[in-house]
Amino acid sequence: MHYRLAEEKDYPTLAALRWQHAAEDDADYGEHNLANADARAFTQQFTAFLRSGPGYSVFVAEEDGVILCTMAVYTIPKLPAPGHTAQSIAYLTNVYTCAGYRSRGIGAGLLGYIKGWLTQTGCELLFVWPSVKAVPFYLRGGFTPENDILQCTLLPE
Repeated sequence: MHYRLAEEKDYPTLAALRWQHAAEDDADYGEHNLANADARAFTQQFTAFLRSGPGYSVFVAEEDGVILCTMAVYTIPKLPAPGHTAQSIAYLTNVYTCAGYRSRGIGAGLLGYIKGWLTQTGCELLFVWPSVKAVPFYLRGGFTPENDILQCTLLPE
C-alpha cells in the first residue's frame, strides 16, 4: 500500500469517489445528495475547487496505481501565542474507503500517514465530525471525545 498526497491527475478519480460516498450516504442515512446532481458537472466543480488551492490537502492510499482510500485535511493556521510552538490545527473530512477494501487497515494506515505528516508541519490538533458508525474507527485511531465543540449554523445544508 502506498500513501501519498493526491496530485492533479487524481482529481477526477477523487471526484468519482466523492460521488460514490454521497451515494452511499443517500442509501445508508436516507439523504438526498444526488437527487438533483449531475455527475459530469460535479466532477468539473470538484476538480476546479481542488485546483484553486483552497487550503485542503487530500491524501490517498493506492495499490497498483488504484486509489482505494482518500481523506482530506483542512489546515487552519493558529495565531502566534507566547510560549507555544504549534502552528496550526486541522480538520479531517471526506474520509472514504472503497467498499470492497474496508476493514483491511487501509484507512488506519492512511490516517497514521496523515497524523505523521501533520505532526511534521507543526500541527497541534486534528479533529473530525464523524458519523455515528465511524466513531469506533476514530477511537482506534487515537481520537478522544474530550473536547465539546459548539456550533452555530449560519446556512442550512
